[in-house]
Amino acid sequence: MPGWLTGITRFKIADALAHRTRRAELAAAVGAARPPGFAEAGARPDAVIDRVLVHHALERLPPAQRLVLRMAFYDDLTQARIAVRTGLPLGTVKSHVRRGLRRLREALGPELLDAEEAA
Repeated sequence: MPGWLTGITRFKIADALAHRTRRAELAAAVGAARPPGFAEAGARPDAVIDRVLVHHALERLPPAQRLVLRMAFYDDLTQARIAVRTGLPLGTVKSHVRRGLRRLREALGPELLDAEEAA
């Protein structure tokens, strides 16, 4: 049993280090590829990476969930207003938001945990 636990721990640590290394390399690549004057605007490479990750995670959602989440967060609409604009029942809008957020959390889970550890 101790050998098995040690092996699992070793692989988990190796996976976490590999993930951090990939994220650091990605941040360095974004930082090197940014246009002149980008740093003066106050944007950080990590913020750009976060936006790209969220965009890709949103694109993988079903169209109805993607639409509802974009309206809620980018257009700053309430669920009731989303229901009126889309013609969907309010309960359906609420379900789409809940399921969409859960899927985003699952898709972005490792990235979110790394961001919280760094803070």
